[in-house]
Amino acid sequence: MRQQQIGNAQAWYYPHDKVIVLWECFLDTQVRNVKSLTEDVHMPKLWSRFEQWLVKQFPEATRIATSFNDPIANSREEYQTFLRSLGYQPLAKAAFGKSI
Repeated sequence: MRQQQIGNAQAWYYPHDKVIVLWECFLDTQVRNVKSLTEDVHMPKLWSRFEQWLVKQFPEATRIATSFNDPIANSREEYQTFLRSLGYQPLAKAAFGKSI
């Protein structure tokens, strides 16, 4: 068996603020089944499972936040549509988030 990286996920937890900041969570382009992030069936599953894992690791967290834009999407609008489909809403000028 050979290991092969197929994506990346990274988050930071800020205990004082009880906030998890999801910095990145994506499958590499060779693994994604379509070019549009909003049409990919695997990305929402990956994102949701990573969120679930993070919440178990940091049960005191009350909110999860992420950036309003990411280069894995074709456009900022596409990325924000993707985030909204996962329950995120704008928190600030450059951030989306949701309560846990």
